[in-house]
Amino acid sequence: MKSNLSFESSLAKFGIGLFETIKVKEGKVNLSFHMDRMFNSINELNINTDYKRELLESEILKYIKEHNICNKALRLTIFDEGYNISTRNIPYNDKSYEQGFKLNISPVKRGDSILYKHKTTNYFENIYTKNYADNNGFNDGIFTDMNNHILECSMSNIFFIKDTVLYTPSKDLPILNGTTKRRILEICDEFNIEVRESLISIEEIKKFDFVFVTNALMEAMKVVQIEGIVYDEKNQLFEKILTYLHEN
Repeated sequence: MKSNLSFESSLAKFGIGLFETIKVKEGKVNLSFHMDRMFNSINELNINTDYKRELLESEILKYIKEHNICNKALRLTIFDEGYNISTRNIPYNDKSYEQGFKLNISPVKRGDSILYKHKTTNYFENIYTKNYADNNGFNDGIFTDMNNHILECSMSNIFFIKDTVLYTPSKDLPILNGTTKRRILEICDEFNIEVRESLISIEEIKKFDFVFVTNALMEAMKVVQIEGIVYDEKNQLFEKILTYLHEN
């Protein structure tokens, strides 16, 4: 594991690298989806590394045990000079889930790039969008494409509910399909919950009853407002999905 980074590294010079943020809950961790995604990205983006999946998984588990990690966010970063494991506090608490999130629309419009489908260390657009939301009294911002289709938030995937149907932006769009999103889609398939992965325009978002966002740390967070549009704070389908999510 590497603690120092040289200025000759492609990470330092060009922001080239990959990372995964993994929730360590009560000392336990589920690495499968995260490592699937990282090694898929290594192959598709031709990242320069000789590290094997089994080694990195072993190093993560050893790190958790040696440092007695519990209820933390663990980050694995991999780049040309090596890899790094670090931890930080999880920023979501009971008050966060009680209040829910308020979202605005990011001033950044995205083109169609393969890079958005991978969790790369070049995260400036995401950080800019998150800071823009914070500075304007929101919790996060939504990226849109050049045709005003909803993509994702700076730190999460987004879902909409209308009646008994779950909607989410198509996986074919330039978005990072998160590990929790993948779990939710599997749950919906298992329990016959109708899902429509489609194009959702800005103009359409007012028609939905309920909205929530997901990532590995928060799992699922209700959204009570997007810009000036206010949504229901409770929803039976969301509660059903939450129950299945926490059981898995």
